[in-house]
Amino acid sequence: MDNKVINQMHGIITVRLSGTNYEKVINMALMRGIYIWNITRQNEGLEFKIRRSAYEAVANIAADNGMQMEIIRLQGIPFWKKVIKGRSGLLSGALLFILAIYLMSSFIWFIDVENNLKVDNSTIMVTAAKHGLYTGAGKWSFSRREVEKAMLVDLNQLSYVKVDIRGVKATIEVVEKILPGDEITGPCHIVAAKDGVVEEILLLEGQKNVEEGETVTKGDILISGIKFYQSENIIQGGDETEGEEIPPETVRARGIVRARVWYEGYGECNRVSKKTIYTGRQNRQIMIKSPWKDFIVYGDKETGFQQFDQKLKSKEFKSPWGAFGWTNVINKEKNTIVTQISENEAVRIAREKAVENIRNKMIPDQHRQDLKNEVISSPSDPILRCRVSIEVIEDIGRAEPINEQ
Repeated sequence: MDNKVINQMHGIITVRLSGTNYEKVINMALMRGIYIWNITRQNEGLEFKIRRSAYEAVANIAADNGMQMEIIRLQGIPFWKKVIKGRSGLLSGALLFILAIYLMSSFIWFIDVENNLKVDNSTIMVTAAKHGLYTGAGKWSFSRREVEKAMLVDLNQLSYVKVDIRGVKATIEVVEKILPGDEITGPCHIVAAKDGVVEEILLLEGQKNVEEGETVTKGDILISGIKFYQSENIIQGGDETEGEEIPPETVRARGIVRARVWYEGYGECNRVSKKTIYTGRQNRQIMIKSPWKDFIVYGDKETGFQQFDQKLKSKEFKSPWGAFGWTNVINKEKNTIVTQISENEAVRIAREKAVENIRNKMIPDQHRQDLKNEVISSPSDPILRCRVSIEVIEDIGRAEPINEQ
């Protein structure tokens, strides 16, 4: 092994010898087998290097000859140990800090959404969180590809989603679908979008085709985009003659046709309510899988719970002998609470569900005229069923192009 390496392992001490009889001290040390190197003469005395183990022997020789020896510098592993031991708290803190930085970098702390114009940020963020990508989520707890696929399924307004993760920041890039516009600029009729009874007609352009109080069905022409003109009679010399016939004109029909329409909704409520709650108790099992046998290395074989939900996380590796792997199982205890619901309460719940079902079909801010509620189940049925009909007045007209032959 190189002398430099050995010296570093043993420890090196640089000393300064002050006095008048340097040669005698050096010769006596060499005679005792003490290794001395890098001998240099300085104004203050003679400097040289020795190993840590030889320091006491050289110091005794110098003292016997009436010379002084002082330490200039300490080098080598033995002295580093003392420094490290004296600063163990600082080093431990630095190590913990590095470990904390590493752990913190394993989570997502910032999420940005880019290129969205119509779909708001909150909708995209909530959908991403639903599939595992949220502030504070561990990078190992979700798959970028799975999040992208799930968001495309949940958000029909998007045609492309990309999740880019850099450090502790996740960027969700989206491309929104461009839907063709439904604005009609050419000649058109105003037709009924649904069945109803006409209440009011406001004609702006075109020819009125129905009157107030008439019942119309979906697709009936309410305001025609074809205007017919009556020919004017011309009087010459006291005789009235028929004038030139004016051909019909196609226009873009405009107007508002308000009609009384009805919406129906259905709702139901189970007379027996079952609610599941978690007790907070849980246990864990770790199972090792091998080609020959699967065995539990942590936890009991039986969960000890009558009702529980189970969450599994496993990893498997293929080998020439078969599959090796492990499975982490978490069992969460739950209880089912059964409650009997009264008839009045069941009617109220079923009616609310039916009304909510209707609201999904209605245009917002419509003027409601009447609401009818009908229970359609028998008293002996375990499920109470309810039908609700709401009468409203709304604009039922929609534009439809005129097909000219």
